[in-house]
Amino acid sequence: AERAKPEITKAPEALTVDAIVKKHVAALGGEDVLRKGTTFSFTVSGTKDGKKFTKTVTQARPNKLRVEIVADDGNFSKGFDGKVAWMKKGTEAAVRMSAEETKMMASHAAFEEPLLDYAKKGTTVKLVGKADRKGVEAYDLEVTTKAGEVEHHFLDASSFLLVEKTWVGKDKDGKAMPMLVRFGDYKQVQGRAVNHAVTWVDAGKESKSEVSAVVFDKPIDAKLFSRPK
Repeated sequence: AERAKPEITKAPEALTVDAIVKKHVAALGGEDVLRKGTTFSFTVSGTKDGKKFTKTVTQARPNKLRVEIVADDGNFSKGFDGKVAWMKKGTEAAVRMSAEETKMMASHAAFEEPLLDYAKKGTTVKLVGKADRKGVEAYDLEVTTKAGEVEHHFLDASSFLLVEKTWVGKDKDGKAMPMLVRFGDYKQVQGRAVNHAVTWVDAGKESKSEVSAVVFDKPIDAKLFSRPK
């Protein structure tokens, strides 16, 4: 009698960078939904350094941004109207940001999901490998923007949603400082997957906050992003 041949199980093929990015975009809601978005607003509430804060963020395509912060240690707002970046502390007059700060605000104001059509934006993405991030197996993508800024995006290997992002930023004295933020509690909002939990890790200290009042495509007056008179 012939021996039964052992079954050969094929090892799953390793995913390419583009395959991972495609699954990530699909997990967020899909290319069509992401490309059609016009505005985005949400509120973040939490505690940092023992002080409570509420931050409201409003964005509009292609590159308009306004941030309002109400906190125990004072109120603060900043914005970018596509050309001019400004900031305002409490009741003081709004002031124009420096060239370097304006460049940073412009980067933050980019409305499009960073990995969607990344090559067309001049961004390069490299798959470093897999890594364990707080018990979650994740793909580590090294993302380098056209401006040369480097970030590591860790995508959950099962859901393909962003669970962590790391980069080198600057502290209040302008010194290089490793930055880390975690994302979780994803919920569906208007056909998109949106994280409702954010954890910042600063010098080993964790600051947790909650995301609420997420709204897409609400009409917003362009004056909201302009420097207050």
